[in-house]
Amino acid sequence: MTGSDPRRTACDILTALDAGIREGRKQTLDNLIENRFDPSFQLMNQRDRNFTYAIVYGVLRTRGKLDWVIGQSSKSGLKKIDPYVQNILRMALFQVMNMSRVPASAAVNTAVALAKASSPPWVVGFVNGLLRGAVRNLDNLRWPQKDSDPVAWLSVDASFPEWILTRWTDRFGFEQTERLCRFFNEIPTLCLRTNTLKASREQLIDALRDVSAHAAPSALTPEGVVVSGLEGSIQEMAAFQDGWFQVQDEAAQVVAHAVAPRPGETILDACAGLGGKTGHLAQLMDNRGVIIAMDNHPGRLEKLVQQMTRLGIANVNVFNHDLNQALDQKHRALYDRVLIDAPCSGMGVIRRNPDTRWLLAPGDLDRYREKQLRYLENVSAAVRPGGTLVYAVCSIEPEETDDVVAGFLRTQPGYARLGLPWIVDLFSDKPEGACEGVRILPHIHRTDGFFIAAFKKNT
Repeated sequence: MTGSDPRRTACDILTALDAGIREGRKQTLDNLIENRFDPSFQLMNQRDRNFTYAIVYGVLRTRGKLDWVIGQSSKSGLKKIDPYVQNILRMALFQVMNMSRVPASAAVNTAVALAKASSPPWVVGFVNGLLRGAVRNLDNLRWPQKDSDPVAWLSVDASFPEWILTRWTDRFGFEQTERLCRFFNEIPTLCLRTNTLKASREQLIDALRDVSAHAAPSALTPEGVVVSGLEGSIQEMAAFQDGWFQVQDEAAQVVAHAVAPRPGETILDACAGLGGKTGHLAQLMDNRGVIIAMDNHPGRLEKLVQQMTRLGIANVNVFNHDLNQALDQKHRALYDRVLIDAPCSGMGVIRRNPDTRWLLAPGDLDRYREKQLRYLENVSAAVRPGGTLVYAVCSIEPEETDDVVAGFLRTQPGYARLGLPWIVDLFSDKPEGACEGVRILPHIHRTDGFFIAAFKKNT
């Protein structure tokens, strides 16, 4: 990647994401940006950085519709167009169709300039001609019809692959599926979790009044604060630097409450990641007892330690371990409570990760289920008799939720399901099957999608 031009950077990011899909080395957008593109953002001012993100996330949220327009405007069809050129076209059309502050002529001209920098003259002419024709004919294109083929219509209008829509329609019905898609295409709200070791929620809200347009208590958890119109960078805020909060969606905050840790206990956070739930567990324990934060990525554990220091948390130790392998004997039957927030498809957080819909293939869900069962069975040995095991995923798919619960109980007769009455009561619109676990559905509860199940070890 060259330079710090926001459109070129956006195109490079989108093309790298597509290349990973084609080559079977799928990488999430967050990881891709962190590992390959973060240095380039240091060359940009905040305005250009925001514009880059707006284009990347906007194209990913509307790609189905953009590709339909390109396909209707090109004689050769979308698949025959070079991937980099595809993204030049998508970006230009996204700006024309969704960014009213960008004149259509500017969107086309900058697309042509991008093509000139990377492609031969005949490709530049193709980009120029297709875009100008598409802009002229947008109102006259023939779209799929909702009445005759509702799934095809929604696939284009809401930009989701048809295989996902077919699954959801079979499970939720078409009306609820459309609601779910529309919610996933919204720009997500920012939610913070107060670090009650350092401040009350009321103190945090007071501190946010000077740097945000609106800050209000979350309806779901006693620590959550929903924020909008934030000015400047989160990392530059005094409240952040003083460790008053972590960024965490409302649904994710429910998970630590399901674990219900008590001061003085020994807890294992088995897939700790960057420590969002680790920090929440620690504050619910009043910084007393022991938490082992386990992950298979040393870099994530280093960042977790930095987060705990910022938050003033002193009862967390880290442990690098791959849960594809059994735990060492010293960890067996040691923990009062174990949380496994397992790697999953992310089908409940598409609002925050719009690339997920394009990264996943139908067979991936079965592979995730197999991994989740393997992880869950390996970590179950760490729970002491009478202890609690909590399984959570940011997915709403049966393979990763009900099927995992059923599969685990079939192979682990020493475990029984444990009720979560407080959490079940919180979600009064809970769908069928609540006895299998708590399902937090995005289009109903207006949060990320999560599934939480708890088990008690009897022997």
